[in-house]
Amino acid sequence: MSFDGVLMHHLKEELNLLKSGRITKIVESSDTDFIWTIRKEHTNYFLLTSFSSEYARIHLTEKKYDSSFQPKSFTMFLRKHCEGYFIEDITQFENDRILTFKIQGLNEMKDLSVKFLIFEIMGRYSNLILTDDQYKILDVLKKDGVGEYHRTMLPNATYTYPVSDKINPFQSFVSENRTFSSPKDLISQIMGISYLLAEACFQNDRVWENLLQRIHLPVQPCIVRTIYGKTDFYFHPLNYETITTFPTISQLLDQYYYEADIASIIRQKTNDLSKFIEKQIRKNEKKIAKITLDLKEAQNADEMKLKGELLLSCSDLKQKQSQITLTNYYNNEKMTISLDPKRTILENSNLYYKKYQKAKQSIHYLNEQIELAEDEMEYFRLLAAQLPKCSLNDALEIQQELTDNKYLFQKEKPLKKKKPTLLAFMVDGVRISVGKNNLQNEYLTHTVAKSDEYWFHVQNAPGSHVVIHSNNLTEHLIRTAALLAATYSSYSESSSVPVDYTQVRYIKKIPKKRACFVRYTNQKTIYIDPDKKQAEQLQMVR
Repeated sequence: MSFDGVLMHHLKEELNLLKSGRITKIVESSDTDFIWTIRKEHTNYFLLTSFSSEYARIHLTEKKYDSSFQPKSFTMFLRKHCEGYFIEDITQFENDRILTFKIQGLNEMKDLSVKFLIFEIMGRYSNLILTDDQYKILDVLKKDGVGEYHRTMLPNATYTYPVSDKINPFQSFVSENRTFSSPKDLISQIMGISYLLAEACFQNDRVWENLLQRIHLPVQPCIVRTIYGKTDFYFHPLNYETITTFPTISQLLDQYYYEADIASIIRQKTNDLSKFIEKQIRKNEKKIAKITLDLKEAQNADEMKLKGELLLSCSDLKQKQSQITLTNYYNNEKMTISLDPKRTILENSNLYYKKYQKAKQSIHYLNEQIELAEDEMEYFRLLAAQLPKCSLNDALEIQQELTDNKYLFQKEKPLKKKKPTLLAFMVDGVRISVGKNNLQNEYLTHTVAKSDEYWFHVQNAPGSHVVIHSNNLTEHLIRTAALLAATYSSYSESSSVPVDYTQVRYIKKIPKKRACFVRYTNQKTIYIDPDKKQAEQLQMVR
């Protein structure tokens, strides 16, 4: 990725609008991610800071991130020492990916206090450090005795910036006769430049001049296609093929990282539910295949009965042999029957009758087991369809559902159960609710929705339950609810998706199945194209 010092230089200029703003709230959205609410001139700005090894970054965000149910001690420490403080200044260290927020406010003794919030966005070495005005570390997100650049990252140690002998292109002068042999050589000598930028500078021999020109280009944030055909991002196209442009660097980063980061957070918080669900689906597929083979054998019970019957027609029932050939008097054909040589023909006949009775009784049991395995596989396939569209809270609800159903073991003390959190929109003054997992679907359809309200669901596929909380439908309401049902379903990438809708009074639970599975009558059908962007533009309400 191309989150380098040059991009940070331009991003810092963008973040300067936060100066004199007040930190009013700090929310932990994952173990390494925080959302800072900064209020300035009657406007709330939301600053996302991520220190994950894969998606480390800092930028303003307009996306919705779930907050952790149980904030860690470090988050509580940040709240105690930073909430209520004003951002006095924002600086970048050299041309490195380090931003320092100088904050000022009143401490617990009501004395004026100055602190430094230091955001190091350095891949797997990313870190968040809070120091006092003398740079003594008050606390640090990732503690390390002697970390990267041989710096101590522990409370009470003195914070030091990384030491580097590289050249800062925004400050230092390099003579025109200085040469660089390759992009890697340029990166090794110049501070804070990515391979994307270094490669763009090697268009002719005047590499240093090209670099100076490019780092001072006007900010035109975009996603580009590199010469290797991969996508990347930067503050300016740099003559690469532009795929998408954005008004600000924050909006670029917000869009570029959002979905991948959410998926990563969900995996981290739920111990990768997707792998567990896939494993359960494969387990039930194998179980059904094995039971089906047993069922085919059991369905040969009539042949065992016939063999037992024919053996009784022998003249000498006391003889012992390994096999015998008899005439099947039902079709006058010869049949060779295998025998246990240690047993008499009469005993072998009784053995075949016992096998017949056992097989006949097992058919019902085996059919029952296949039905149970198919129901379970249908359930896990439903979860597999729901998970890609989940927020963190939705995924945690799925995890809790699996724990309640004894599929997962609860290692920690269970959280106090809360009502499922539904996705809700206001359209033409009418509320439309969406369930994104089984708990939410069951809660919405069987508890929240009234009998005369209208229920929507994609036809014959896993998807969200959608309810219009009104008995007065308009074409716009119908199309909007159908759009949501199609978008939050396994058909989200299809076109012309059939969506059924009917009043809630016609929704019935299916006996012996989980409450999220329902049958319905008196439905009408509308065909609609899913559109995630259009769904996201709807007015969301709580």
